[in-house]
Amino acid sequence: MIAPIFNATIVRREAGARFRAATASLPTAFAQILAHERATAAATRATASSALASVRGTAGSRSATTTASGTARAFPDAAAPWLGTAARRALASAIHRSAASAGVAPELALGVAIAESSLEPTARSSDGVSTGTFQVTRVTASQMRQHFRNGAVERPAGSDDVALGVGYLRYLDQVFRRGDRLGGGLRATPVPDGEERARFAVAAFNAGEGRVASAQRLAQARGLDPASFDDVEPFLPTLTRRYVERVVAYAGGEAGPRTQEA
Repeated sequence: MIAPIFNATIVRREAGARFRAATASLPTAFAQILAHERATAAATRATASSALASVRGTAGSRSATTTASGTARAFPDAAAPWLGTAARRALASAIHRSAASAGVAPELALGVAIAESSLEPTARSSDGVSTGTFQVTRVTASQMRQHFRNGAVERPAGSDDVALGVGYLRYLDQVFRRGDRLGGGLRATPVPDGEERARFAVAAFNAGEGRVASAQRLAQARGLDPASFDDVEPFLPTLTRRYVERVVAYAGGEAGPRTQEA
C-alpha cells in the first residue's frame, strides 16, 4: 500500500511544479494587460479631446445664450446640440445657478445632466428607478434630503430636480476630498487635486462611491497612485470610464476645480 501513495505524491509534486511554472509569469502578464488598458484609455481621451477641439475651433470656447432676466450666459460649445429649445436653455441656466451656489463647476454639472437625460426633466429609466434631469434614484434622493436636513451637505439653489443632482455631485466631491469611510469596510482615498477629484466624483455618480473606492484600493495594491484617475481608471467598469469621458467632453474639457472647501 505504500507504493501507490508514494507514486501519487510524486504526481502531485510534478503537477504542482508545472502549475508554478505556468503561473510564474502572471504578474508580468497582468502588468502588460494593465499597461495596454491605460494606453487604450489615454488614446481614447486624446481622440475625444482632438475631436472636441476641432468642433470648438478653440479650446474653452463658449456659446452665449440669454436667460429669462436678459442676462447673457455662456455654455460650452460642446453642449450646444442639447440647447436647441428655450426650455432646455432655461434648464441649463438653472443648473448653472444651482452648481455655482453649491461650489460645483457649472460646466461639470451641465455635462452630467446631458449624459444622464439629455436635459429632459421628465426622463425616466426603463425600470422606473431613476428619474429627472440627473436620473437620481429614489434611494439617493432620500439620502440627499437627509444630508440637506442634517447639514452634511448644503442644499443647492433651485428645484428638487436640479438641487438633488447638483447636491449629490457636491457630496461625492466631499467624499473623495476627505477620504470618507463607506459601507462594507471601504474608505475612499483622499484626492487633493480638484480637477482629478472632479473625475472621481463623476465616476462615482455613475458607478457609486463604493465601486470607485474599491477601484482605488485595487490600484494601490498594484503600486499605483489611488489619487490619480488615470491610475484608477483601468479598474473601473468600461461603462463608467466611457461615461466620465462623455461628461468631460460635454463640459468642454473642464472637469473642475471649482468646489468650495468645507
